[in-house]
Amino acid sequence: MLRSIILLTISLLLAVAPASAQTRKTRQPVEPQRSRIAEWLDLTDSIPTFQGVSVITDLVGPGWYALGGDFFSTEAALEVNLLNRFFPIVEVGYGRTDAINEDTDLHYKTTAPYFRVGLNYNVQYKKKSPGYIYAGLRVGYTSFTYDVDGPPMIDPVWGGEVPFHFTDIKGSALWTELLVGVRAQIYKNFHMGWSFRYKVRLNVKDAPNASPWYIPGFGASDNTTFGATYDLVYRIPWK
Repeated sequence: MLRSIILLTISLLLAVAPASAQTRKTRQPVEPQRSRIAEWLDLTDSIPTFQGVSVITDLVGPGWYALGGDFFSTEAALEVNLLNRFFPIVEVGYGRTDAINEDTDLHYKTTAPYFRVGLNYNVQYKKKSPGYIYAGLRVGYTSFTYDVDGPPMIDPVWGGEVPFHFTDIKGSALWTELLVGVRAQIYKNFHMGWSFRYKVRLNVKDAPNASPWYIPGFGASDNTTFGATYDLVYRIPWK
């Protein structure tokens, strides 16, 4: 009786062992699932996240003024390269004008710094080339004072001339910019490129009797306007 039980047990073990071995052979390691964000960012790529920093200056502002333009501006920017795809950027500039608006015959004068923050996106990041096409977004802000004077006005009630002269009017402006641009390598770490910008005013604080004609960093004070930059870029070497 004992012998029969032992033989039956051994038979069952021999029958189960191949099935267990087969299960171990067919079982494959389960790969962790990637989130949609990780797939979109291509985080499995071997490119390091931090790719360096670039210093940028714009040549359009000084060049336009030198050719006889009414507005002068100069600016510099600091840009960070992440994954050769995302480029957070900070732009700091200075704008001024001292000119007469031919449409209104008003003399307008202002000078002030301005600031922008935003992001560029390299639409050709998979090519891994030193040059690329990008799209971007900016938010700009400036706080400034301005002077306005012009021909005297006629009092509609009492008659006679009323001087039109205002000084040290305080103003501020907030706007956004949509842009497209291109960068190309010219020599080692030096690059050049241009961008076209569509600017939209979000908020402007000014005097009710003398709106600003020119806003530093934004341009002529319409609700929307276009702008352009021609950039000289130096990429700080980084390994």
